[in-house]
Amino acid sequence: MLDPKTEKTIAQVADEARSMFGKDLVSFVLYGSAAGEDFVPGRSDLNFAIVLERVAFSHLKALHRYLPAWHKVGVATPLLLDRRFLQRARDVFPTEFQDIKAQHRVLYGEEVFATMEVDRRHLRYQSEHEARGKLLRLRALYAEVGADRKRLAALLLDSVKTFVVIMRNFIRLRTRQDHARYLEVLDQFEQHFAVSFPTMRHLLGVKLGTDRWGDDIDDIFQSYLDEVERLIDLVDRALPEPDATGPRADTR
Repeated sequence: MLDPKTEKTIAQVADEARSMFGKDLVSFVLYGSAAGEDFVPGRSDLNFAIVLERVAFSHLKALHRYLPAWHKVGVATPLLLDRRFLQRARDVFPTEFQDIKAQHRVLYGEEVFATMEVDRRHLRYQSEHEARGKLLRLRALYAEVGADRKRLAALLLDSVKTFVVIMRNFIRLRTRQDHARYLEVLDQFEQHFAVSFPTMRHLLGVKLGTDRWGDDIDDIFQSYLDEVERLIDLVDRALPEPDATGPRADTR
């Protein structure tokens, strides 16, 4: 349950969105941690999806006027979508749409995400692409900001959610279950593979405010990269290929 201050902010933003977009507004949706149980007041962003009949340049200008005030109260830049985009982009944004579908709250208008169908084959492609791309990015960013401990800490906390989402996709593909809470996802993934990711668990604790940094951040980063590589190897070997139901064969 969200605290009263956050609920007041959400209601205010929803009212402003209705005023801003008027009859063009199809749906205004809260998604992410604020629609679940991982929200941390003062730390977590408020994520919204705005669905319009058709996005026009005038809508961008209107949103531009409101964003500075919204950012001050913890609102991330919303997703601005229209019906055509929702219909045609499910193959290239399967993870994002599936995550919204699994954990959201309609604040105004139609329920457009609950009935959305996402092809499991597309989840498989995006999972591996995201994992490998994030690993390359982590290596490059450490080379750039390794001496800046504050930026390095922010990089770790920002990236760990990506890998939990990848684990969530794996669980969806293999068990058809859809856990939303970060630690529940990590728990089930570790149990499924009989493995352990202590550094990722530690970073989630820091992100959720239940743990402190502790060890030297260089040691944490090195261990984190090792776990990321191990995760990628597991996903690469175990995610089903399109039109397959079991683990893919290791042909290398």
